[in-house]
Amino acid sequence: MLKIRDFARLADISMVTLRHYDEIGLFKPSRVDPETGYRFYTLDQLPQLHRILALKDLGLGLAQIVQILVEGLSPEALQGMLRLKQAELQQRIQTEQEQFSRVAARLQYLEQGGCMPPYEVVLKTIRPTTAVSLCLTEADFAHKWQHANALLALLKQHGITSSDHLHFLYQESDDGNLQNELQIAVPVEPEDAISLVEKCGGRVALCELPAVARMASTLHRGNPYTIFEALQVLGTWIETNHYSILDGPRRVVCLRKDGDMNDYLSELQFPVEKLL
Repeated sequence: MLKIRDFARLADISMVTLRHYDEIGLFKPSRVDPETGYRFYTLDQLPQLHRILALKDLGLGLAQIVQILVEGLSPEALQGMLRLKQAELQQRIQTEQEQFSRVAARLQYLEQGGCMPPYEVVLKTIRPTTAVSLCLTEADFAHKWQHANALLALLKQHGITSSDHLHFLYQESDDGNLQNELQIAVPVEPEDAISLVEKCGGRVALCELPAVARMASTLHRGNPYTIFEALQVLGTWIETNHYSILDGPRRVVCLRKDGDMNDYLSELQFPVEKLL
């Protein structure tokens, strides 16, 4: 018989861990002194402990190990558990490899004399949203904002408060640029959207801005006329990080448009997916 201290030293494990394994029913001592409560172990228990440590080294949690060794998990169920762990690890490796690439790119940028880049790109998930919208063709900058302001004024006239910001949705042209054709949308509550469409007799339309699982996003602060640099940065990031742009409209969300145009804040959003 070995005292818990000696057994822990032999197995290279802490006494705290051995006590915890006992408490959850995973690995019990060979004997417990009824008077002192001291735990005692035997050398024959070492293989069982090694199996626990080996399963833990696979990344399995203690609850899963209890299922395997104590509750008697079937071989098929164990295979399924390990396949899930394998998929989880593969995803983690891919995520860390992508992060490594971004760190390498940032280091290269700094080594070439750069400071902090003017634009940062992040990935985000977009939830579906009900909106009212109007569509334009051949819309130059002034024409676009004229109609956007008219749409906002229409909402205000009918006492409707927007739950979000102004969205400009562009389709991509054959040359990869944003077309002049666009949809201007303002997210509102569904009942407000239906009411406004009914009252306005076709001046505006009800639309659903779909959910997007991965949206590459960057922020542009300044005059909207200078947004093309942000578009270029976003496109370069997508290519460098091995994403492709999905079909569907690109979004420019106007987060702030009051005051000086140089203080406007816009968010550029492109739907993307990871290349295999």
